[in-house]
Amino acid sequence: MKKLLFTFLLFTGYTVVAQKKDFLVTSSGDSVYGQIRLLGKNFIVYGSNGEKKIAAANVRTVHASNFKGTTVVHCRLHLYSDNIAEMQLGYTPIKETDTVMVLKEIYSTEKMNLYFGTDNLKTHYYFYKTPQNEEPLQLVVRYHLDGGFSSYYSNTAAYRGEKSRMHIEEDKGFINQLKFLMKDCDSIKEAVWDVLQYRSYSLKNLIKKYNECN
Repeated sequence: MKKLLFTFLLFTGYTVVAQKKDFLVTSSGDSVYGQIRLLGKNFIVYGSNGEKKIAAANVRTVHASNFKGTTVVHCRLHLYSDNIAEMQLGYTPIKETDTVMVLKEIYSTEKMNLYFGTDNLKTHYYFYKTPQNEEPLQLVVRYHLDGGFSSYYSNTAAYRGEKSRMHIEEDKGFINQLKFLMKDCDSIKEAVWDVLQYRSYSLKNLIKKYNECN
């Protein structure tokens, strides 16, 4: 009985500590403390005064142990999948969803910051923010299947050898986004863009070059 009571008190104490430790900051600058969860487009805060619902559009940052990031963005998310079972041959699906992302800032410079987040399916997404942006903006990427016998017979010259096999093509929309933003930086050579990947280390390397550009 004593052991059970001790466990209950320990759990209760942890919950109280978590409530005091976890909080969110609203757009007006108010801090709301309590256990926090994201439900649709609302944050639900369980505090000492009961349950409180706050629209995600009115939340600036979240500081809670169950979120890997702190920056809240209500956005039209451009979805993608690199799962070959979900891809269609020669067709890049354009899917979007109105959602809320809690992003982690993973790289910061004077000219541009890089953010990372995942959706409910654990798909990786990257966002950027410059001093001119009010909030982080998504870097867009999509994938589709290409090649195969049908492509080979319809355009033999373009699909010889390895290209005649079925393969995954990457639609690197994020490169055009970043090229436009960095158009005044002559020190970023074309070879850098050719090898740029939708990966944190690759994007960080590019942003570093951009920040060092005079």
